[in-house]
Amino acid sequence: MPHFKAGAARWYPPETRPGKWEWVELNTGEWIKGTIDGIRNDKMDFDSDKFDDLHLKMSDVVQTRSSRTNTFVFTDQRVVIGIGQITPSEVIIESEGKELRFARDELVSSVVGDRSELKLWSGKVGLGVSSSSGNTNQMTANLQASLKRRGAFLRAEALYYGNFGQTSGETNVDNQQVMVQADLFIRDRFFLIPLSFDYYRDPFSNIELRVKPGAGFGYQIKQQADLEWEVMAVGIYQHVDFDSPEIPSYDSFAVSLATSGHWDITSDITLDSSYSITIPSSRSSNIDQQAIIKFEIDVTKYITLNTTLNWTRIGDPMPLVDGTLPEKDDLLLSFGMDLNF
Repeated sequence: MPHFKAGAARWYPPETRPGKWEWVELNTGEWIKGTIDGIRNDKMDFDSDKFDDLHLKMSDVVQTRSSRTNTFVFTDQRVVIGIGQITPSEVIIESEGKELRFARDELVSSVVGDRSELKLWSGKVGLGVSSSSGNTNQMTANLQASLKRRGAFLRAEALYYGNFGQTSGETNVDNQQVMVQADLFIRDRFFLIPLSFDYYRDPFSNIELRVKPGAGFGYQIKQQADLEWEVMAVGIYQHVDFDSPEIPSYDSFAVSLATSGHWDITSDITLDSSYSITIPSSRSSNIDQQAIIKFEIDVTKYITLNTTLNWTRIGDPMPLVDGTLPEKDDLLLSFGMDLNF
């Protein structure tokens, strides 16, 4: 707790419950007024009219005062709905006329209980464009979009990557990917993956269509305010249609192993990374791999600048119509801007 040896007397919010706002005291002795949008991974999302969205480490939060109904999740999958107050050592919740007390270090997450489902969702839409002229006229566009849901137990995310390019009027880049995954937490860090789906298209790699539906499980290795790291294993069914009509479609079962991480370097700079490897059950096929690294800088609440490195490796590329064998590796570096909502 901060100590004031001189200056004005220490200020506290009124003892009565705040009617509209919520109060949060930081370890600097400062109080901020606004609304608590949620708590997860030792991080509080706080919305202030003055400072916009803040992402506070729970280690920096001394106490809170609120009159809003929230859903609190504690260790061992304990769920309590009520009006809660966080103190330096406890979480005190008034629920159904009773006062319940829990150790603060047992708090896993909290979501606003009196808001609609829509408030649990957030997303981004981004665009990057590059061009050159002279000896070679090249135009390349990169589209990215994401949609996320963060609930007490159910987490869902959908990602889209699209890359399009032309040289002197001839298309030479055209690939798209859609990834969807839903996670259901059944323990504090262990989650089931009831739905996983991956769609990919790249005619220049001779892939007209590739889909990978599956299901599996995952575990959060790190769950800190500024660092998250998790691993996943998914059993998938893989179907591939090739761009060359003379090559028949391909079906197989496979196992996908993946890891992903999120690092808040500063309050405005983040680094997201993911890596996946797909191991088919058929010995006649080779391993596919993909790695994505995204570096983001928040300019405002709604605008983010980003740099994305996307590497894909097709372990067993099929010859194109003209007999050319595509390269196994594709590497794309893009720069763009995201609109957050």
